[in-house]
Amino acid sequence: MGCDDKIESDSYDFFEDIENYINKVNSAQNNGATIDNPSDCDNFSTSSQSKFTNSTIAKNTCVELVKLYKSINSLKEMLTGNPNYKNDCRFFNYWVNFKITKSRSNEYHCVSDLYNAIESQCYIDFPNRLDVSVIYDIKKDDLYKMNILYNLYENYIKLKNIIDTDSRLEKQSLLPHSTACCTDYIEAKYICNGGNNNNSSTFCKKLGTFESKYEQLYQKFNEKTSEFSDDLIKLSECPNTKIITTAVTGSIIGLIPLFGVLYKVS
Repeated sequence: MGCDDKIESDSYDFFEDIENYINKVNSAQNNGATIDNPSDCDNFSTSSQSKFTNSTIAKNTCVELVKLYKSINSLKEMLTGNPNYKNDCRFFNYWVNFKITKSRSNEYHCVSDLYNAIESQCYIDFPNRLDVSVIYDIKKDDLYKMNILYNLYENYIKLKNIIDTDSRLEKQSLLPHSTACCTDYIEAKYICNGGNNNNSSTFCKKLGTFESKYEQLYQKFNEKTSEFSDDLIKLSECPNTKIITTAVTGSIIGLIPLFGVLYKVS
């Protein structure tokens, strides 16, 4: 029996503050919250080993989710009246889906069930359990699109930090992150291509917001271009692509393996 996956009208709303959430993830994993009872994740990995690729991955997934939960105050303290609470829940649900989906042994092990198992095992670290409506399995196509947006912003933040670095310091290379942005942007534009009837989707609107932010970043780069040894690629100048426009049925996920064929540098 499959998992009861869904997407809600406001599931993408956390992207309004995605830079803050990406920073929270990085902080939580690098030097953020500690786990009150580390053995709980050991016990979880033992009891749930068969549901993940291996016990080490099961434990790491548990640890990372506990750390992120504890770094988001509105969740940890159950501050439901906090203006950020709803978006904090939406982001945490996305991150739970992202981490568990890439770590579980197969898709029949539902994200919500595995998260509930972590929450139950690590009850000391989860003094205030989230409402059952907060964590749900996100539809596969939408999770894929959210991952693209997350990757775009992750590289955008890295580019922004490099560009904002004091001019007296040696600048890191822009090209690796700029190229990575292009790779994800090409996939995103394919999804939002007019022929796919997706231009009005929430994902495409969020992509439009990213495009505006990236353009502002490019203008800032242009004012400081003499400080850099390489270039920042404009989104409009990402490698030109020729897309096979023959109608193809199936989900976004079904098309993923075809991207290597669909995109060819002209």
